[in-house]
Amino acid sequence: MMRTLIFILCLFLSFNRLFSEDAISLFKRANEYYKNSDFEKAIELYEKILKIGYESAEIYYNIGNAYFRLGKIPHSILYYERAKKLAPGDDEINFNLQIANLRIVDKIEPIPKFFLIEWIETIRANFSSSTWAIFTIIFSWLIFISLAVFLLVISPKMRKAFFAIAVFSFLMAIFTIFFSIQTNNLENNDDMAIIFSPSVTVKSSPDMNSITLFTLHEGTKLQIIDRLSDWVKIRIADGNIGWIPENSIEII
Repeated sequence: MMRTLIFILCLFLSFNRLFSEDAISLFKRANEYYKNSDFEKAIELYEKILKIGYESAEIYYNIGNAYFRLGKIPHSILYYERAKKLAPGDDEINFNLQIANLRIVDKIEPIPKFFLIEWIETIRANFSSSTWAIFTIIFSWLIFISLAVFLLVISPKMRKAFFAIAVFSFLMAIFTIFFSIQTNNLENNDDMAIIFSPSVTVKSSPDMNSITLFTLHEGTKLQIIDRLSDWVKIRIADGNIGWIPENSIEII
């Protein structure tokens, strides 16, 4: 029985190593195609990496760059947004996304946010959910270590200092848990999308014969707030709401 378990473990590790090496090889080849301006071939290989189960902000970012060089702006925005979900604080991703957004038709002014909410979102966007989780672990260890030292030392000054560190670490752990959960929810949600149709009329209800509210164009980002049959109810950055066919969008 033990030999069988060891064999299975070794087989799994060997497969995982080959799997990893295959992804690395594909990534290197894709980068070479990109350097040689063969962007379509580069995209094909980057997509293969995603299909075999590897996902990273760098891969999405590279695909976004390749589509941008091909002039396919909606595709580039889609992949920049996917990269941003995994690395929200990356300056290069955010900059290239801004440049791509300058190339679309719709210039939508977002609803101003309360300064405290904007401040919290800015802090949260600096790190991915996994990084916030690492911070939580670090502060949790600091709590235990500080409390242990607090109980062991005799000096009143030292006890006060380590108690203060424990309290500070506890508060920071709460904040990092909150940011980790919030960021993880953003990374895994499927309610944000990009319009891929050249233009789409937004209707007052999920019916082509209903009232036309306004028109949106390819590359525009929106939020899905409801679904009905082949229609989705959407909200854009300025707060306007309406219905559009589901086949006109791609989920971020």
